[in-house]
Amino acid sequence: MRPTLLLLPLWAVLLFLGDAVRADCERKPCGDLTVEYPFWLGGPNIDQSSSSWSGRTSCGHPAFEVWCRDDGVASLGGSQILVLRIDHSNSSMVASHKRIADGNDGVCKADFNVSSSIALSPFKISSSNRVIFLLYNCINSTVPPSEIDWVNATTSGCIKPIFAHLGGSYDRENPQQIPTGSCTYSYQPVLGTAAPATLTATTNYSRLFREGFLLEWQENGFGDCAACNASGGQCRYNNDTASFACLCSDGKLRRSTCSGEYHLPS
Repeated sequence: MRPTLLLLPLWAVLLFLGDAVRADCERKPCGDLTVEYPFWLGGPNIDQSSSSWSGRTSCGHPAFEVWCRDDGVASLGGSQILVLRIDHSNSSMVASHKRIADGNDGVCKADFNVSSSIALSPFKISSSNRVIFLLYNCINSTVPPSEIDWVNATTSGCIKPIFAHLGGSYDRENPQQIPTGSCTYSYQPVLGTAAPATLTATTNYSRLFREGFLLEWQENGFGDCAACNASGGQCRYNNDTASFACLCSDGKLRRSTCSGEYHLPS
């Protein structure tokens, strides 16, 4: 005699899955941060083979995945970009780059451009940041070109001399052109509110790099979360359609609000 299969009604399954997704995507703390849409908490410590993982990846756009270490340090998807503060009202966050934020000799490690670390992400470096230009690996000379007032930024941890110049607003697309002579050139964004009026021999570059820089994202690129919440839904991301979705109490993902059209299953 065949065993009888107990089949749950479809509405019960949808509600169960909806409750699981809602629980996985609730606001969660990470150190001093509160991780909430469009950010969501992921990371290697979460069992990606579990039934809840597929729901968790719908919490937000993949680029907004936050990994949280046991000590409360947050990063974007486990990358070198550390998340220090998030301001949802301005669609911005203060971030730093781990390579130059660690220790007291960050200027010795600033031999790259931060923009390359986020080149393919939905974030952009705000023009409200200031920019610090750095010269290193100068060939046949320890002194950079004299057209710019360079400051010797070398610390005890640096193997070779490094020179710094504080520029104006950060512009990734059209960076200020400066004479570099035979030196290698890089530039780092720093918070405009943290940057000094001028650089001196005693400027604490590591502190500036640790305080980070401002990143922005386009709010309208990730749906009208406020409208979704007002309709009784919760903001989510539909991986099948790569678009914003509003999760409603019936377990369905709708395109904008709980009174609107819903996403058809793939």
